[in-house]
Order: sequence, then C-alpha cells, then structure tokens
Amino acid sequence: GSASSSGASGSSSLVPLTWGLMWSVGSNQSGLGNVSDPALLRLADGTLRMFFKNGNEPQIPLSGFDNKIHSYSSANGGGTWTLESGVRIDVGSPVTVRAAHSGGYEAWGWQAGSGGVDRLTRFTSSDGKDFVAGSGSLVPTSACKNADGKSAGFLGDPQVEKVASGYVAYAHDLAAGQSPPYKRQACKLTSTDGTNWSVDAAGTFAFSHDIQTNPELYRNASGQLELWFPTDKGSQKSTEIRTSSNDGATWGTATSLSWLANDPDRLDLPDGTSLLAFGGFDQRVGGLLAVAKKIAGTYSASRDEKVDQVTWTVSGATKADVKVRNLCRDRDETAAATFGTSGSNLTVTLKDSSVGCAVILVGTGRAIS
Repeated sequence: GSASSSGASGSSSLVPLTWGLMWSVGSNQSGLGNVSDPALLRLADGTLRMFFKNGNEPQIPLSGFDNKIHSYSSANGGGTWTLESGVRIDVGSPVTVRAAHSGGYEAWGWQAGSGGVDRLTRFTSSDGKDFVAGSGSLVPTSACKNADGKSAGFLGDPQVEKVASGYVAYAHDLAAGQSPPYKRQACKLTSTDGTNWSVDAAGTFAFSHDIQTNPELYRNASGQLELWFPTDKGSQKSTEIRTSSNDGATWGTATSLSWLANDPDRLDLPDGTSLLAFGGFDQRVGGLLAVAKKIAGTYSASRDEKVDQVTWTVSGATKADVKVRNLCRDRDETAAATFGTSGSNLTVTLKDSSVGCAVILVGTGRAIS
C-alpha cells in the first residue's frame, strides 16, 4: 500500500542541529543566471564535482542562463569550490549523477523527445566531467497518485541508485498547472537496465502535506539507502529522512531536520566526512548552491515560518553564538533580528519579505537551522 503520514500543526519541536555550513554561492555570479539543483560526485582521484542547473526565474531579470548543467569543482573535500567553464551535460533539466558500477560515471535527466514529450535519459562519462546522452524512455506516471487520488504528471529531478534488481529512483510530482495548497507525492520508479522505467505504485509516498522540492536518494557509507523529502507543513518547513537496509523494499520511521534543505544531494567521503548539498530561493535575487557537512549535535532548534517572518527557538546557545544570514543574498541579517528567551531557550525572530533563504548559523561549526 501507499506510505502515508498525517500532517502536523502548531509549533515545531526542537531537534539537534547536525549539519554545519561549509560554503555557499548565490545566483547572478560569475556570468551565471539562476543557480539551482546541486548534484555531488566524487571522482576516482578524489576531486569533487558539483553539477547544477544554470537556469532562470521569470520573476527575476537575470541574464547569463542557458538552462544547461554546469559545474563547480573542489580539491579540498568541499571546503571551497571553483566554477568550471562550459556546459557539462547538454540537458535542460536537473540531473542525478553517480559513479557507475561498471566503471565511469552515469547521470539521468529529462530530455525532450519527439512531440516535445520528455524522456528519462541516461548520460554517461568516462572522466566524470563531460557526459554524452544515451537512450531514454517515456515514464507513464498515472499509477503514482497523491493523497487525494490525483495522478502525477510531469516529474521533477529523478534521484537514481543502483540496487540488486537494477536501478531504483524517486521523483516528486511537479503538480504542473495545479494550485496550492499542494500535496505533491514522491513516485518510485524502477528499471532493470537504467533506460526503461516503470512506476512502482505501491512505493509511492503520498502525504497530507507537500513534498516541496525534489527528493534525494543516496546509498550511504553504511550501505543503507537514504531518502530525503523536503516537506512543507504550513509554518513547519523541514526535511524528512528515512533509511532502508533492503534496497527500498521497506523504510524506517522518518527523522527530521529543523530546516528545509531544498533539492538535497548527499555524498559520503572516504575520510568519514558526510556532505549535504542543497539550494534555496529568494524572489529578489534568485537561487542558491550550498554545501554542509555532518557535525556533532551540540545545539537543538526549531524553526517556524510565516510569509514574512521566521522564528527560531534554540537550545544550548547564547545570543553571541548565533548569526542570522540570508544565504541567497549573502547578507548578514543578525542586526535586523530580534532576540529573546522562551524558558531556558533562546528565541530569534527575523521579519523580511522573503524568509526562505534565511537561516541561523550557530557556534563555530556553523550549525544550520
């Protein structure tokens, strides 16, 4: 049957802050347009590459976009990133990318086929930098239904992993042409060859709340599959994480981040570092690419959002430990925030016309909420 979960209301509970910000960059930099949808890859020589879509948002007059996949690279484990010139993957959708079991590298994205209908296409590369298109196939989505019984239409960025039976992927319904409030679902896709895909309707995740952006599917260093859902429950915008030890046949109970990691992408390094890339959006300036690493949960926090205000409740921190930052705008907003207390906890409130890219960074590890 379909996985389901009831929505939540009221204030969020405090959860440990376990990811620390390493690096971020906003849109309209270095000749790029609107940056979004990071995808991480580790090459055989240890270099990291982050693929992203160089697109545009019609709300913002950004130039420099071609709606193709470009890249940053890092030689120091994700601490700093350098923009690489040129187009990496000639496709107009976000991609998922991984080291192929048979050698080389592989990626998937939606490529327009005959009649303008998108096909889920596999791309391959010998060097992990420049990819060429292979075969693609149509993916009938009618069997993937949301909590109200509506069938999925166009799917977002597919997240693909290798399993014993071939490949498994998750992608969320874009709900094109629909109006909010959304209850977008995540569709499970399966393939024996990485080219021909079908919907596994029983694997659909359909909630009474919204899966707000593309999910992430990743096989971590422990061999488990991780499934990340950026979720919108009204004032609570968070990220749900589930794990599976049987190639996604069953999933454990979700744990949550206190914040929304848009378009998440995971990568574990041989030295034990766990990386998380994510995005964001501010309608004044565009999107975001950011990279964080797993840290010890010294602090806990909750985050409650309204249209023009966000309030954090933080445990274990003093006012001096907290910086408020809009990552899309690359601006320190600490001076604009209001600090208070709630019992033994610190409260931080920021009023702004757009709060989606506003975060607090706590302590020397820059723990994110």
